[in-house]
Amino acid sequence: MTKKPKNWYETVTIRPVINVDGYERYEKVCNYVANIFFSVDAPKLRQKLITNSKESINITLYTLYKVGEAKCPAYWVSDELLTALMQSELSVEVDNLHWAMKTGIFMLPKGRVASLEGRSIDAIFWHYEAADDFLCLAATDGGSFFCRKFTVNDNLSKFTYTDAEDYNPQVITEFNEYLQTIFLRLILIMECRPELVEKEAQIFKLNKGFAKDKAKDFYKPLWLGRNYCIKRDVQDKGDTHASPRVHWRKGFLRSQPHGQGRQQRKLVWIEPVLVMGRA
Repeated sequence: MTKKPKNWYETVTIRPVINVDGYERYEKVCNYVANIFFSVDAPKLRQKLITNSKESINITLYTLYKVGEAKCPAYWVSDELLTALMQSELSVEVDNLHWAMKTGIFMLPKGRVASLEGRSIDAIFWHYEAADDFLCLAATDGGSFFCRKFTVNDNLSKFTYTDAEDYNPQVITEFNEYLQTIFLRLILIMECRPELVEKEAQIFKLNKGFAKDKAKDFYKPLWLGRNYCIKRDVQDKGDTHASPRVHWRKGFLRSQPHGQGRQQRKLVWIEPVLVMGRA
């Protein structure tokens, strides 16, 4: 493997980002990318991907290389938003996916998505190859990589996913499909709820020494759903009826007419609701 240059961080990232409690360090995640970016021959790697499209190592290497080429754009996904999305049944025609962001990283809260070995999946890397209409995903738990590659129009003419609990944790194929469901939910919510997507990273002065001239410019992370709160419905049936057990009222997507003459349609996320009895 080719040794990374001293300035590797500046080469493969847009900007330095401060650490966020409860998430893996951005620098460590980018280090996975840099290890690949500086060690592969991109044309040869792409050829391998085309000729042996199901080889997992080629899918992983190509995904991370393209993320590095795009300089590691990333969004930090809030814990409550991720929980709500995984309690939503999502179904949409592929034509509604505009892929405004074709390459990037979703930073996931630690401990929310566990690998087959029980370790935390802290980031999902992706690249959508628009010219050839295929999508590559890769994720790591710090010890292993998990990946998927598929042609969008062949596999996503329509997709529907139910609860995360439905997958069999013993089957690696199903686990990769599980990661795919998480990713596609996040892409969908970026399109139908753009107000949840932060657009501009704020600068932050971090002083690493006692002298003011040691201060370095860092940036606050861009969030997906920073202030999102799960909707809750507290029900009280009174003295004669027991309060309902805690359960989810599932979320879903709706294609809603809008615009002049209501001739246009847009996706609307009907959010899930956590229903609970009054204590």
